[in-house]
Amino acid sequence: MRILDRYLARQLILPFLIGVLTFVVILVGDEARKLGEMLGGTVSPVLIVKYLYYNAPQALVWSLPVGTLVGVAMAVTTLSRNGEAVAVRTGGASFARMCAPFVGFSVVATVAAFWLTESVVPPAMQRAHAVFREMTFSQPVIRAERDVFFRDDRGRIFYIRQMNADSNELRDITIWTLDEQGHPQTVTAAKCATLNGRQWLLQEGATVRLGPDGQFTGEISRFDSQEIVLWKALQDYYAESRTPYEMSTRELDRLVRTVEETGGRPHEFKTQLHFKYSIPVACVVFALLAAPLADRFAQRGAFVGILIAVLIVFLYNGVRSWGLAFGMAGAMNPVLAAWAQNIIFGGLGIVLMWRHR
Repeated sequence: MRILDRYLARQLILPFLIGVLTFVVILVGDEARKLGEMLGGTVSPVLIVKYLYYNAPQALVWSLPVGTLVGVAMAVTTLSRNGEAVAVRTGGASFARMCAPFVGFSVVATVAAFWLTESVVPPAMQRAHAVFREMTFSQPVIRAERDVFFRDDRGRIFYIRQMNADSNELRDITIWTLDEQGHPQTVTAAKCATLNGRQWLLQEGATVRLGPDGQFTGEISRFDSQEIVLWKALQDYYAESRTPYEMSTRELDRLVRTVEETGGRPHEFKTQLHFKYSIPVACVVFALLAAPLADRFAQRGAFVGILIAVLIVFLYNGVRSWGLAFGMAGAMNPVLAAWAQNIIFGGLGIVLMWRHR
């Protein structure tokens, strides 16, 4: 049986690598398309290549389940069409036993995806952010956006109603400064902000000081023009708004607890946290589902494995997208939202594997 397991595993490796590499190229190419849409000015090709290189580990995490799916589907299709699957079962091994090397391989792929998510992706995304910040210096200072919220490295919270990219002007700005307990200390509102070199000037505004209980103290300081340090905060806002799944599970878990402690609704971050666990497990789910389907339809064509893989990816991604949407909106429990596709397709795979003879 060990010889058989090694032989079956070897049938999986080549289509697995093809599937992984193909999907990595697709994902990195899509990232390049998004980058082109975001950046309007001239950017060094070296910076673009470096940015895409540092995004490759994240693409690899998503590609490992697809590679496992393609590998198992193509391997089982080939074994069935060549009569080897029948020979194995004639020798006394059940179909489930024949698929044991494939499932074992999927477990290894799951562990590899977890390791990448925790150890490789976060530092790689930090470097990608550094490259992205460098690219933004060749772009317009601001971009046309409305109703923007962000926080700077000093803990201040900014709201900007409108950003005018043509004039580098911000309209209707509100700035909150917080104390160590997270309570508002001051609120500054200004009609607009204009760029003077690398300094922003708030125009026609006022600052209101609040008491310890958040009540108005009566102190109002009006100003016609006031400098404010905003450049780094804007650059950080653009860079950090690029990717939603770049933190490790520990960082996301810490963020969830912080939001809960401050009275916020952490359902978005909880959903993202559980997706970090559920996506790698898709390797096992795909192996369980692809094997019986590929064996059942193998005689209908040499490329039936590819067709099955494509169909499963589309259906799985559809359920995943709905779960993500409901989870992020708070309409579904984050755990259920992140694991629904694995529960549905994994359960179907187990049933098909058990019933297949």
